[in-house]
Amino acid sequence: MSKPQMNGFANGFAPPLNAASSRLRCGICQQKFSDPRVLPCLHSFCSACLRTIEPYAVGGGADDRDSGSMSVLNGSSFSISVKGRDTTTILCPSCDIEVDIPKNGVEELPSDFIINNELVIASLNQEAEQILCGLCTDNVEGNSRAIARCFECSVNLCGFCVQAHKRQKKTSVHNVLTLDEARQKGVGRVSQPVVCAVHPTEELRLFCQTCDKLVCRDCCLAEHREHECAFVSTISDKHTSVMRELLNQTEPNLDILRKALDGIAAMSLAVRDRAEKVANEVQQYTDSYVKALLMHRDALLDRIDQLREAKERNLRMHRVQLEAILADFSTACDFTSKALQDGSDVELLMVKPVVMKRLQELNHMKYNVKPKEDDFMKFYPKQPAGMCNGFEVFGGISAKSVDPGKSTAKGEGLYVARQGQEAEFAVTLRDRDGEQWRRGGDDMKVDIIEKNKNAKCNKVVISDRLDGSFHVAYTADESGHYLVSVSVGGQHIQGSPFTVSVKPKWRSHTGVFHCCTFCSSGGNKDISCGCGGTVTGTGGYKGCGHGHIGHPGKPHWSCCGSTEEKAECTRPPSISKHVTV
Repeated sequence: MSKPQMNGFANGFAPPLNAASSRLRCGICQQKFSDPRVLPCLHSFCSACLRTIEPYAVGGGADDRDSGSMSVLNGSSFSISVKGRDTTTILCPSCDIEVDIPKNGVEELPSDFIINNELVIASLNQEAEQILCGLCTDNVEGNSRAIARCFECSVNLCGFCVQAHKRQKKTSVHNVLTLDEARQKGVGRVSQPVVCAVHPTEELRLFCQTCDKLVCRDCCLAEHREHECAFVSTISDKHTSVMRELLNQTEPNLDILRKALDGIAAMSLAVRDRAEKVANEVQQYTDSYVKALLMHRDALLDRIDQLREAKERNLRMHRVQLEAILADFSTACDFTSKALQDGSDVELLMVKPVVMKRLQELNHMKYNVKPKEDDFMKFYPKQPAGMCNGFEVFGGISAKSVDPGKSTAKGEGLYVARQGQEAEFAVTLRDRDGEQWRRGGDDMKVDIIEKNKNAKCNKVVISDRLDGSFHVAYTADESGHYLVSVSVGGQHIQGSPFTVSVKPKWRSHTGVFHCCTFCSSGGNKDISCGCGGTVTGTGGYKGCGHGHIGHPGKPHWSCCGSTEEKAECTRPPSISKHVTV
C-alpha cells in the first residue's frame, strides 16, 4: 500500500474547531485552515483563499507591467498589482505588505507545516466519531469512522483499513495507534511526508543548492541534472544554523519595540497629567475673576485640550506605527522559532528562503523608538490676552513652538555677495515669546532666485547647529539681484524675502601702484597712466607727474587710477590696453 498524498489537513479530519482556536482559522475565510500556504511576509492563508485574490489574467507586455486590479473577498477589497507575465503582487490581508506570488501560482508557496501539525493534533483531541478514515473513498454519511492513526503514513484509519494496513508487507511494521492511545500518549508533533508538486509519487528528500529549493529524485534527474544537489539529512544543519543565527539577530528588536511602546504609553500619561496640572493652575487663577474672566478661563482650557489632543494624536500615531512593526517582528520571530523547534529538516528547508528573506528585510527596517512628542506645556499668567467681554485679561498657554514671524536672520550675505564667491548668513529661530528656540531638527528652508532670469541658485548649504540656529552658505554663479526666501514650516521668517545684490567677479589690477608715471617708469615719455594725468611742457610726456594736470595727489594704480590699494580694479572692461611698467 503506497503512502497517500497529504496536503494541508485533507486527511479525513472533520470540521470545526472551537471558536477560541483563532490561530487555526484562515484570516480571509474565517474557517479552519485548508492547505495553508506561507506568504513571503510569513502570514498564512488557505491556498484556495489566496487563489481568489489573484488576477484572472496576467498582462503580456510592457504596457501591462504596471497595470493593477482589485479583488473582493467576503466584502473586503485587496489590491492586486500585475508586474509582468511571470510576477504577480498582492497586498497581504494581514499586514498590507506587498508580496510576490510565484510565477506558477499559489502552489509554489511553501506549505505551513506548523499549522498543519496543530490541526492534526487538534483533530486527534476530538471525539472519535467526528474523525473519518483518510483512505476510504466511500465516506458517505460518516460510514467509515476512524479508530486509529498510522504515524508513518500520517493518516487516520477505520477498522477495515487498520487490518489491511497490517496485512501489507510495506506497512505491517508501521506505528499504528488507536485514537484513544494517541490522545493518552499526548502527541505533540505529527510528521507528514512532503511530496513533489511536479512528481506527486516522490517525496522531497533532496535539496538543490543551486536553486535553493527542495527537489525529489526525479527532479534531480531532469531539470536539476546539472545542479548541485544533496540529501536533506547531510546539509540541513548548515542551513538551519544560518536561520537560527539570523533569528538571534532579529529577536532583540522585540524588546526594543516593546520598551518603545511602554515609553510612548508613559509619555501619553505624562502629557495627560501635565495637561491636568496646567488646567488646575488656570482654574485657580481665573476663579478670582468675574464672568469675563470665567469666559477667558474656558478659552484657556480649550487651548490646553487642543494641545493635549495634538500631542496625544502624534503619540498615538507613533504607537500605531511601532505596534505594526512589532507585529511584523513578532510574526517573523514566532514563525521562525516554531519552525526551528518543530520542523523537520525537509520542512525547515522548505520555508528557509521565505524566512531568510523576511528576517533580512526586518533587520534592515528603520524605526524611531523615541516618542515624537514631549510633555512640555506651560501657563503664563502675566501674558496679556487682550479684551474679554470688555475686560483686559491676562494668561496664555505655550507649547514652545517656533514662531516664524519672531525668527530672524542676519549677515552680509542677506544684502551683498560676489559672483563665484561664497556668501553666508545666520538664522535664529524663536518661539512666540521671542525667546530663542533651543532644539534642532526644524524644517528650515532657503530658496535663492535671480529676479530677472528667475533662475534658482542650487549651491546652498544649510547647517543645523541643533540649538535653534542655522548657518547658511551659498554661491551665486551669475551677478544680478537675487531674492533670498527663508521659511520655517512653510512660513517666511521676519524680513523674508531679502534682496541681495550679487556683484560681478573680483577684477584684479594689471598695473602698478605708484606715485606717478614719471617716477615709476624712470622718465619714459611713452608710458601713460589710468588716472588720465599728463606732464605738460616737458617735451611730450604721456604719463602723469606730481603737481601736473590730472594727478590725484596721492599714490594710485596705473591701470585704473584708483587710490585704494586693496580695492578691485575699476578700469572699464571696454579698455583692452592699459599701462604696465
